[in-house]
Amino acid sequence: MKMTDPIGAGIYGPLFIRLVLGGYFILAGLLKLEDLNAFVVEVQRFGMMPEEFATVFGILLPYIEIIFGGLFVIGMWTTLAGFVLGALLCSFIYVFGLFQGETYLFNKDAVLLAAVICVLYTGAGAFSIDRFRKQG
Repeated sequence: MKMTDPIGAGIYGPLFIRLVLGGYFILAGLLKLEDLNAFVVEVQRFGMMPEEFATVFGILLPYIEIIFGGLFVIGMWTTLAGFVLGALLCSFIYVFGLFQGETYLFNKDAVLLAAVICVLYTGAGAFSIDRFRKQG
């Protein structure tokens, strides 16, 4: 084996990304649901959108994260889920900025966005409903 050879089949790469990234969004959504009122107030406090829209966004965001994170994990409608999660990550980068100050090198959401883009380019990979439906 050469040092330039991959260590395994490329079909498993998207699986690992899907599991970690989808799990991240599921957990993030569940944590927001623990105290939804506080989260909605926090979204309103950013002042990035009108208060009524911020309220709706704050209420819907945890459910969107859980649903599309779950779809990403199981590899169902992976492209749609990837676009939704990518759009969320882009909005987080916009709100918080790419460089978050002295304590962080840069926004972690940029790394997560790169992972979503990788899955969008490669497909769902192994052990996914999309792959099963395509191959039968």
